[in-house]
Amino acid sequence: MVQGIWHCLTYKSAGRAVMVVLCLLLLQACALVPTTPYDSSTDKSITRLQKHAAQHFVALAALQGVGPCDYAEFTDFYDDAAVALSGLLVRAKALPRNGVTVEQLLLLQSSFESLAKLHRLGCLLPVQVADVWRSFDTSFSAILRLELAKKG
Repeated sequence: MVQGIWHCLTYKSAGRAVMVVLCLLLLQACALVPTTPYDSSTDKSITRLQKHAAQHFVALAALQGVGPCDYAEFTDFYDDAAVALSGLLVRAKALPRNGVTVEQLLLLQSSFESLAKLHRLGCLLPVQVADVWRSFDTSFSAILRLELAKKG
């Protein structure tokens, strides 16, 4: 009988130990990553770039079969976007503990470069414009969500 009680206590202790280890692992996985404080300049700049991109997508969608939609007609947009992203990246890299924002901005920069390459191949179909627009809005939302979360 003593052995039976000892076996139950040992089994329960082992179960508790496993639960404690799992809880500690869970807490470690949820640890906060130190990040830079909220930056209103980044917030405003990314919002301005998002609006500029939205205007671009509206213009592309409106031109279907009505006007010239060649890449050459939109070089100012791509140049302006590249300059805006360059400024955002320089600022983001200058702030300490801002690696996640930098990564997101680099992904957005890559998306703009891919869009320009796609546009150089020819006019975008309405379905392509809608898909790309959604993709860009997702990227902009992620960057803004992170920046606003820093605000508290």
